[in-house]
Amino acid sequence: MKNKYLLFSMIVLAGCTVIDPDLPMGETRGDEHPSSSSSQGGDSSGDSGSDAPTRKDTTFYVSAVCFNQDYEWQRDTAFGAVACTLKVFKGAIPLHIIPAGPECRISSSPHRNHLMGSSLFSEYADSKGTVIKQDGKEIASWPERESLLGLLVKDGVLHTVGADYRSRGFCYRIGGKVVLKVEIGQVFGSFNKDTYGPSGALYVDRGSVCFAYGAPLNGQRTAFIVKDGTAEPVASGATTEYLDVKQIDGTVALLYNESGRSWLKYGNYMPDISCGGRRYWHDGGAIIYEGRPSVIGTYSVSYETGMGIGWVNSVRVIPGGADYVYCDGVHYAAVKLPYQGRDDCFFFNRGCACLAGGDLAVVLTPKSPYYAPAFTYRDKKIEFSMHGFLSGVSFVAEE
Repeated sequence: MKNKYLLFSMIVLAGCTVIDPDLPMGETRGDEHPSSSSSQGGDSSGDSGSDAPTRKDTTFYVSAVCFNQDYEWQRDTAFGAVACTLKVFKGAIPLHIIPAGPECRISSSPHRNHLMGSSLFSEYADSKGTVIKQDGKEIASWPERESLLGLLVKDGVLHTVGADYRSRGFCYRIGGKVVLKVEIGQVFGSFNKDTYGPSGALYVDRGSVCFAYGAPLNGQRTAFIVKDGTAEPVASGATTEYLDVKQIDGTVALLYNESGRSWLKYGNYMPDISCGGRRYWHDGGAIIYEGRPSVIGTYSVSYETGMGIGWVNSVRVIPGGADYVYCDGVHYAAVKLPYQGRDDCFFFNRGCACLAGGDLAVVLTPKSPYYAPAFTYRDKKIEFSMHGFLSGVSFVAEE
């Protein structure tokens, strides 16, 4: 459902076989859809307007991919196999400058670089296998070729879950070593899913590194929760379609369709998200919103479809739908990328925005070379003089 471009909206800006993709120009991953134009839209609940107080100790970080001046990166005639430089900025100040490209086994694709706090993690897959680097330094590698669905560092230890290019399964690794391998299965969550954070399918809950997946077991469709490498079945059904499974504050949340009806189960609590069977959720994720077990996703009522946040017999509609929804449990913001309209800058993926203090921070890259890529947050803007694009934004709020 995701797209790739975002308008400035109200902002005015004057020897290996490489598995890594070419520069995408916002090109989609598996859960995105193409579009030729875009705009930014936003919605927030509660009192989260521009007058909301800003933490003095909140620091924003921005990642960028820079090329030599003579390389036309928007045309990308080298199909991504080009030397470049990755940069991480703390505000406007360069923090990390990282040589990248095939020789360095660091990708120029925004889909293969993940900004988390002040650290930039890169994944790269070629005929030699997969390598993971943090701020340009290798922290793990293995001979199999994988595309990551989640990456997380806890207590200095790297955790990854990645889809195998050669099978329909995945591997969960700790420090690059296989802890769990599933030949046929689907991981819930990714770097582009609305109810998952910048670490993708992996997250920490009650001190444990967690993720969930679905796989066949004894003729049943079965959902599993994995905690610190140990998988446990939590639900199964012959015809159950699981949309999302995760652990939230120690309790398993299940979002699924069964017998023509949508269900949300949080522990022993089952709020009626279908409004008596009238609302059917086609896609979505489980989340705690305003203290209530809820779902964010797309639904249909009779012959009408929509997108919103649903809980007991109610839904907060996101007008016109959205390509990305950001939610911190109290506030939410929606980014809408329409198919028609202006098309003057790049918004590559979910990592190009984050929700801080109830408002979106966004990085935008104009298509025109006459305007500078920029970071924007509320009434603040930082422009970056560079030949390339901004690929991500994150923030750290110190206690």
